[in-house]
Amino acid sequence: MRRLVLSAVLTLTGLVLAGCSDPGAGTPAGVSAAPSSTATGTALYAVDSRTLDEIVIDAQGFVLYRSDRDTAAPTWSACEGQCRQSWLPAPCEGEVRVEGIDRQLVGCFDRSDGSRQLSLAGWPLYGYAGDRMPGDANGHGQSGIWFAIRPDGDNAVYVP
Repeated sequence: MRRLVLSAVLTLTGLVLAGCSDPGAGTPAGVSAAPSSTATGTALYAVDSRTLDEIVIDAQGFVLYRSDRDTAAPTWSACEGQCRQSWLPAPCEGEVRVEGIDRQLVGCFDRSDGSRQLSLAGWPLYGYAGDRMPGDANGHGQSGIWFAIRPDGDNAVYVP
């Protein structure tokens, strides 16, 4: 059953990535962001993107992001107040399932409002409200501080 679910997620992700836009057109390709509280569990997957290097997506196939304004040691989020309307903290609920990511790099931390947020290599993880569906990576490069995250916690970069 696990292989069937993973196969379905990876197939969907592959189909989404195949339809991603050209970064020269103003929208970076990837998969998408915006983890949702209606997700069927907390999961992180490493996937190859057509125009970004390897990136991390959530259980619904949405790209996850990190901010250069946050800190990884200690894990801390600078995104409060109005920032949270665009950058959605990835919720940490129950056991986190990972595929293609070192489990030792995945964690949770308490936000200032008491909610729990996922982290990768210490970096808080976010979805982007501007990503409407899997296939979007509209948050990559926003304000020069928001980037799709790689499985090792680094910022994703465009692949030639």
